[in-house]
Amino acid sequence: MIKTISLRNFRNHSHLDLTIEKPLIYIYGANGSGKTSILESIYFCATTKSHRAVDEKEMIQTDKPFAQVKIATEKHRYEITLSKDGKRISVDGIEKRRISEFIGHLTVVMFAPSDLKLITGTPSDRRQFLDLEMSQLNLQYVHTLNKYKKILKQRNALLKRIQKNDDYTFLDILGEQLYETGVQIISKRKAFVDKLNTHLKVKYQLFSNHDISLIYKFDVDEKAFKKHLEKQQKTDIMYQTTLAGPHRDDFYVDFNGFDARRYASQGQQRLIVIALKLGLLSLIEKETEKQAILLLDDVLSELDPEKQQTFINNLPDHDQIIMNSALQIKQAQAQMVVLEKEITYVKL
Repeated sequence: MIKTISLRNFRNHSHLDLTIEKPLIYIYGANGSGKTSILESIYFCATTKSHRAVDEKEMIQTDKPFAQVKIATEKHRYEITLSKDGKRISVDGIEKRRISEFIGHLTVVMFAPSDLKLITGTPSDRRQFLDLEMSQLNLQYVHTLNKYKKILKQRNALLKRIQKNDDYTFLDILGEQLYETGVQIISKRKAFVDKLNTHLKVKYQLFSNHDISLIYKFDVDEKAFKKHLEKQQKTDIMYQTTLAGPHRDDFYVDFNGFDARRYASQGQQRLIVIALKLGLLSLIEKETEKQAILLLDDVLSELDPEKQQTFINNLPDHDQIIMNSALQIKQAQAQMVVLEKEITYVKL
């Protein structure tokens, strides 16, 4: 459980120190007061990524040289400093040179309004979700993914230089290496989606009786991937890029037999994503046998009162939850009274 949070020059927080003594933290305040920034800082410290910044430098307060997040749990201390030169990260005062050595120590699941892009966004948005969440579960996946990206970058660079009549020996070698790592990624993603599906279905039934399922869309299966790399080099040379592989995979949500992107309303899509994140939390805890931290960014605002109460009634009772909302504080307190958790209300 997070015990303290310290921010320096992070978004609109020049200097913020929070001490947390209860398992549920409810942050409220006027728009622009920095409620979301606190959740973003926790997510950033856990994953080294922002859930909303296109450019990470956006998190550094204007005219400041760096932004810093320090988090102390009951057992460990985490620190991440962001500057124009990059990121420095440490656990218990020991600097971690590679991001893969850091991810997975502090496990979080976050819901934010922008997560609707998991249904309505691009394949890249959904691949990023898969890769990040799988990285929290499996360090070996991080190494495999990084290796694949490195080989893919080498192959694409070669494709920009090579001519159709050149010797393909090195291209073949890179193709073999790409295949070996690529099929591991395909297999691990498929297994992850299958497991997540089980938890998603259970959580979604709390809100609705529609039939939903995650469908993993291979760009190519293992056989077709191998065939492409062996037989279609000239096509890749023509387009100067690798046209097939798990770097082009996707998934979608099947909603009563149809793609939720087109056939589910925005309200239904929101419930699907909420259930997806609750299912992810359940999966992470089952796989890691440790509790995760649930971050909820304005999860209640677009739900009707009945769904709001259903959501609150089914919050996990053994996790730390840090949430914010634009609801009036009296309304929030009236809804939260059903919970057995002790709650700290933080006003910004």
